[in-house]
Amino acid sequence: RRSMADFAAGVRNGKIVGATGKPFTHIINVGIGGSDLGPALVWDALSCTLKPSLLCSFVSNIDPVEVEKVLERHDAQQTLVVMCSKTFSTSETLSNGRIIQQWLAESVGDAGVAQHCAVVSVEPQRATSAGIAFAHSFNIWPWVGGRYSVSSAVNLANVVAFGSDVFDDFLSGMRAVDEHFVEAPLAKNIPVMMGLISVWNRSILGRETQAVVPYSSALRLFAPYLQQLIMESNGKQVDHAGQTLPYGTSPVLWGEPGTNGQHAFFQMLHQGTDVVPLEFVAVKNATHALPDHQALLLSNALAQAQALMLGKSDTDGHKNFAGNRPSTFILLEDLTPFNLGALIALQEHRVFVSGAVWGINSFDQWGVELGKVLAEDIRARILSGDVADLDASTAQLLHKIR
Repeated sequence: RRSMADFAAGVRNGKIVGATGKPFTHIINVGIGGSDLGPALVWDALSCTLKPSLLCSFVSNIDPVEVEKVLERHDAQQTLVVMCSKTFSTSETLSNGRIIQQWLAESVGDAGVAQHCAVVSVEPQRATSAGIAFAHSFNIWPWVGGRYSVSSAVNLANVVAFGSDVFDDFLSGMRAVDEHFVEAPLAKNIPVMMGLISVWNRSILGRETQAVVPYSSALRLFAPYLQQLIMESNGKQVDHAGQTLPYGTSPVLWGEPGTNGQHAFFQMLHQGTDVVPLEFVAVKNATHALPDHQALLLSNALAQAQALMLGKSDTDGHKNFAGNRPSTFILLEDLTPFNLGALIALQEHRVFVSGAVWGINSFDQWGVELGKVLAEDIRARILSGDVADLDASTAQLLHKIR
């Protein structure tokens, strides 16, 4: 944290500059999964309420269309690149990192590239082995999974953009929930109650999906963030001992900010054949100065929660709402760094509680690892055309691609 704070201060006050002597004005964060979703969520949320000293962009997809569009908007001489990878073996991050380093070299020369790059990794020297040049490096613990890494150096881009004081407030919010989780009686313990509600809905009532609807545009990335946190953690069919579980575990999580969701999928939530538990997240106080607009936004959230619960009886059958559709309502006083940290920590502990009750390990992700291994083999086959010992379906797709 001291190293991050010193580095952030140096960039913000102009003591740490690019290869041509110009101060940094923009940051490109390169990562995928937790190395992208967490920092992007924090940036989106806080940049609506705080004024950053540098502007952040995020690159994750291996499709070069994404990185090229980001680079079009940046001046290489004033861009700091933060590359986050636990092991520097993730193909998406390496591919995008090399594209960006070539882009930097065209503007500042090969020798100047490193001065524009910071690496966040368990072993930063692996970046060197992968052909990535950097002048600044920050460590993360090897036992921290990407989806739990937003409180680590993976959040470096936001520490630089907003300052280390804001990051400290964010961590304080997380710590407050940590302490509540440890100390509060079970019946009044929010992560415990939410984790048990998840088990009740999924395993007892058999509800296969869950919707998350933040009534705040600043939290538009909250559902994608939770998709990884919940489904990568608890999307497992065996317990710690490898025994097949007799009940469902992780729900399929999806969502969209309100009020957009009201005009897309709420009809199904109200009258559909499947009961979908819904989690509302709202912010009491506005992040803008427009009168009456926050009341309009919050009235929509409250009305939807009320309608899901109470329903409506109507003599015309197709207008009848059964009601009794379950929802949880989380209300933040303000969208501050402290409250954002608390909201994220609440979800982390809630996931752990559900996993503990199900008897599964919420901290591995072998399905993800298998996909990475297979991708390397198939990439070589696309280049060579070799289909030996390949299943018929994949062989035919490979043939179509070639």
